[in-house]
Amino acid sequence: MPVTLVDLDPIQITFIIVVPIIVIFIVFILLYKPIMRKIYRKKFKDLYGKKIYKIALYEDFYLINDFIFSYEDTKNAKIDHVLFGDKFIYLINDYYYNGSLVGNVDNQSLILVSPNNTKSYADNPLNDSKLILKRLSLITNIDSSLMIGISLVNDECAIDIEQTSKQFYLIQANNLSKLIKAIESRPIQQINADQLQIVVKELDKFNRRGKRRAKKSS
Repeated sequence: MPVTLVDLDPIQITFIIVVPIIVIFIVFILLYKPIMRKIYRKKFKDLYGKKIYKIALYEDFYLINDFIFSYEDTKNAKIDHVLFGDKFIYLINDYYYNGSLVGNVDNQSLILVSPNNTKSYADNPLNDSKLILKRLSLITNIDSSLMIGISLVNDECAIDIEQTSKQFYLIQANNLSKLIKAIESRPIQQINADQLQIVVKELDKFNRRGKRRAKKSS
C-alpha cells in the first residue's frame, strides 16, 4: 500500500518539502555564475555600447559606433566606438577576457590567468590601440595628441599591469565614465565647438560602415 503524506509525521513531511528546495537552491548557486558569464560573454559588446551611449547623452558628446577605416589602400581597421569629448577624442575598443591580465604594458603579449589558474597568452590590446590611433591620425590629419586610446574589458577581468601612459588605457567597463571625467578635467583648452562639428563630419566620411551618432538633445 503506497505511503501518503497523511501517514508521515511532521518532521518527515518537512524533510520531503525542504530537501528538494535546498537541492534546487544549491544547483542554482553553482550554475548561476557560469550561465551569467556565458550570457555576458555573448552580449558584452551590447552592454559596453549602452554604457558609452549613456555617457555620450549625459555629457552631450558626439558618438560614432562601428567605425571602420581604410589604410594602406587595401587594409581596414576597426574602432568599436569613437567618442568626441570637449577636449579629446576617445577611440574605444571592446574586449572580453575569461580571467585576469598580467604583464608588462609594453610587451607584445599579456598573460591571461583563467579562473582555474591556467595561464595563456593574449595579444596586448594596448598595442592595437596605439597602431589604430597612429593610422587614424595619418589619414585624417587629426592631431594625435587630441586622441585617447581606450581598451575596454569586462569588470570580472582583474588588471595587474602598471599603466603610466596619459594617452592609452586598459580599464574595466565600469570605470570608463570616471576615466573620461578625469581626462576631460585636464587643464587644457576645449576643442572649439564649430571645429569639433567639422572634425566629426570629416571623420564620419572615412567610415566604411553604417553610422550612428549620439548627441544629447538641448
